[in-house]
This record gives sequence, C-alpha cells and structure tokens, in this order.
Amino acid sequence: MKKNKTLSIKDIASLSGVSIATVSRVLNNKGGGYSKQTEEKIKAIAKSYGYISNMAAKTLRESKSHSVGLIVPNISNDFFSTLALHIENIMSEHSYSVFICNSANDIEKEKEYFKSLASKGVDGIICLSGLNILTNEIAFHNIPIVCIDRYSENNKQIPRIASDEFYGSFLATNHLIEKGCKKIVFLGFHSENTIREQGYQQALTDHNILVDKNYIIYTNGKQSSSIEAEFLISNFLQTSFSFDGIFAANDHLALGALNALKHHGIQVPNDVKLVGFDNSLYSKLPTPSITTIERNPITLAEQGCLVLIKMMNHETLDSLNYTVPVRLIERESSQ
Repeated sequence: MKKNKTLSIKDIASLSGVSIATVSRVLNNKGGGYSKQTEEKIKAIAKSYGYISNMAAKTLRESKSHSVGLIVPNISNDFFSTLALHIENIMSEHSYSVFICNSANDIEKEKEYFKSLASKGVDGIICLSGLNILTNEIAFHNIPIVCIDRYSENNKQIPRIASDEFYGSFLATNHLIEKGCKKIVFLGFHSENTIREQGYQQALTDHNILVDKNYIIYTNGKQSSSIEAEFLISNFLQTSFSFDGIFAANDHLALGALNALKHHGIQVPNDVKLVGFDNSLYSKLPTPSITTIERNPITLAEQGCLVLIKMMNHETLDSLNYTVPVRLIERESSQ
C-alpha cells in the first residue's frame, strides 16, 4: 500500500490481520479484548502510514466536537496564562482541543465569545473572569460550564473552583501584623468590598486594630493595575495618613506600590512592609522580591478540568463548590 494514500481503519485492520472493531478500540483507547502485542502492532502501522482519525465523522457519530472553550479575562496576566497553559495540557491528554478567548473583563465581549463557542459546537466551557454576572446566553445552548475563581451570582447551579481568597487575604494581613505593622493599607482592584478586603478586615479585627476606610483604596481599571497602584500609593503618601504596611490584592498592584515607595525614597521592608497575592513572576523578579500568596494554579486547572469532563460525560458531581488551599510565600518585602 502506498504511504501517501489516506489510510482508513479498514486498511489498518487488513494490514494487521485483526477486525475493524479491534482497530477502532485500540485507536480510540477503549481498551479490552486485545493483547498488548496487538495494540503495539496496530499503533505501529497507524504511525507508519501517518494515520489521522476522521474527527468530523467521529463528531457526527458521537455528537461531540471534542473541543472546549476557555474564557480568560487577561491572557497576558501571568496567573491566567499559567492556568490556561495547564488547562490546555490537561484537556489535550483527554483528547480535547481548547479555544482560548480573551474577554478583557468586558461583559459584552464575553457574550460574543459565548455565542461564538456555541456556534462551534464546543462540548463545554471553562470560564475565568473578575465578573460575577455570567451571561444568560449560554443557558439556551445547554453547554456544561465550569467557573474557576469566579462566582456566578445569577446561576447558582454552575460549579465553581476557587482558591481560598478569604483565608489568603487573612494570612497576608496577619503576616504583616505579626511583623509589627499597625497601620496597613489595603490596595484592591476594580470593585469594593471584595472577599480579599473581607479577609484583610477580619485579620485587623482579630488583632483589635480599627478598620479605617481611609486605608482601603481601589483602582478603577482604566489603566494597567500596576500603573494605577503606583499612582494611588503616590497620592496616599501626600495625605496625612501614615502607614507601615501594604496588602495588595494581586502582584501587579504590589509591584506598582513598590515602585511608588521606591520613587519616594521609602525603604521596603525597613519603612513599609509589602505583601501581594498570586505568586506570579511580578513577585519574584523585583528587588526586593515580594512576599505573596500562592494560589496553586495547577490544582485549580486540574480540578476545573476534572469537573468539566465529568459534566460532559453526564456524571454526578460531588459538589458545586471546590476550594483550593493557599499558602504564604515569604520574601524580602516583609522580612
């Protein structure tokens, strides 16, 4: 047989001297009913002739596209890009391709992506975002969906996998207090009264430190978070409020705060101690390196993929909420 000929399962069965059903089970990893020697022989013939499964026929036969959608708020963010990489690798191991969509935390853009993914016939969607209102368009397509680090306020039946943000924020603030800080700024992003702010407030309360709203500041999302953080801390330094610690709700914000402190001649950690959140490259590269909270993106990706695969296979879920533990990574900025 010429090797430039398109090889079919029937051809492989003829060349290997086994049934078409056996070839199909081997190539689709179904298992059972054949020996290891037969499996190796079939795979060797398929590889030799450059066999590629007919996914279009398989899709029609199984009513599956063997593809999933992944919506991320900012693919340039180190944390989200790490999550996306691991999700793509895990889904690939389960024979799914991944369409990655960058929503930029824009609800209208997210709606369009949902429509686009539905039109492509994806088998499921993993959604990461800072937005908590999940577009209703997806419900009409009856597509399994899983949220990672996001809570769907308008659909409580959508599974959520999240790092323990409250405890992480409590841990970060508590660490600053244990290092001697008494006046700690909370630097957040976009919206007020987040879970991370609540963890910050709880740590202060537990140590009988008054929660002062003047020390809680937020970016507005109009520029990059590090630039806005630098601007906000620079402005805060012009006020009459003294401070000796900063808890930044992510490492981008922490880097901006660090730049502002350096610009104003304030030494970190001698004058002000600093903690971020995410354990991204932005916490590891600057001098001083930034103490931060590790969110375990690999575990988040694994759990998110596992839940989505169960849903796509119509299996019962153990829970709708999965919490991934966090831990403090101490570096130079709080020593």
